[in-house]
Amino acid sequence: MKKLGLLFIFVLLLGCGKDADHYLEEGNAYLRRGDMAGAIGMYEKAVEADPSNYMAHNSLGAALSSIGDFERAIGHFRTAVAVNDSFLEGHYNLGRGLAEIGSYDFALTELREAIRLDSTYALAYLTAGDIYSARKMADEAADAYRRTLRFDPNLMIAYLRLASVYVGAGEHDRALEVLKEARLRRPEDAEIISMAGRVAIMKRDFGQAVMFLNQAVGLDSTQFAYRNDLATALMLGGRKDEAVEQWRRILAGNPDPELARAVRMNLSRAETDTSR
Repeated sequence: MKKLGLLFIFVLLLGCGKDADHYLEEGNAYLRRGDMAGAIGMYEKAVEADPSNYMAHNSLGAALSSIGDFERAIGHFRTAVAVNDSFLEGHYNLGRGLAEIGSYDFALTELREAIRLDSTYALAYLTAGDIYSARKMADEAADAYRRTLRFDPNLMIAYLRLASVYVGAGEHDRALEVLKEARLRRPEDAEIISMAGRVAIMKRDFGQAVMFLNQAVGLDSTQFAYRNDLATALMLGGRKDEAVEQWRRILAGNPDPELARAVRMNLSRAETDTSR
C-alpha cells in the first residue's frame, strides 16, 4: 500500500487536569529532545490521568503515527474529535491516519471537515491531493495541490507533487511552469531544480535540461542521481565527451551498486558509440 508520508500535527498546549497537564508538558519535553518513546509514555499517562483531554489524545496519536502505529493512533484521534468536534488539527490528523491505512473515503470526510473549520488549511488540501493522486484522479489531485499553494505558496512539496501530476498526464510544459515558479521562491532547492531538469529532458529540451541539472549538481554535488541526469541530458544533446566525464565522476565517487551498474552500462555505450 502506498504510504502518503507527510506530517501529523502535534498541539503542544496544556490539558484540562493538573496531572494531565504535567504529563503533557513532560511528553512535550521528551518530544523536543527527539525521544519519541519517552514522549509516548508521558502522553499515555496524560490520557490515563484525564481520558477526556483531547489534546493528550491528539499528541499521543501524532506520536504513535510517527512510529507507524496508525491503528492505535486513529483511535486516539477519533477520541479527540469526539470530545471536541471543532478541533481542527484532530480532524486533519484523523484524516492523515486514515489515508495512511488506505481508508480514503473516510479520510476525505475528515479532511473536508478540517477544511470546513478552516478553508485556508493548506495541509488538508495537500493530503486530499495525495489521496486523489493515489487513486489516479489527476484532475482532482491537481486542483487540490493548486489550492494548497494558494494558501501556502512556500510549501515546496506541493509544487513537486503538482508537477508530478502534470508529468503523469504528459503535460510537460505545465509541469515545468510549476517548477519554475517554485524555483523563484526557493532558488537554491536542488530537488526542485533537478526535477525541472528531468522534465526538460522529457520535453527533449536538452539545453535547458543541462542548465537546470548543472545548477542542481552545483548546489548538491553529493547527489549522484543529479549528476547522472546531467550526463543523460548531455549525451542526448550530442555532448558525448562531457557526458562521459560526468559518468566517470560518479564512478570515482563510489555510488551505490545499482546506480554504479547503470552508469557503467551508459558509459560503455557512450565509449563504443562512434557517431558524433
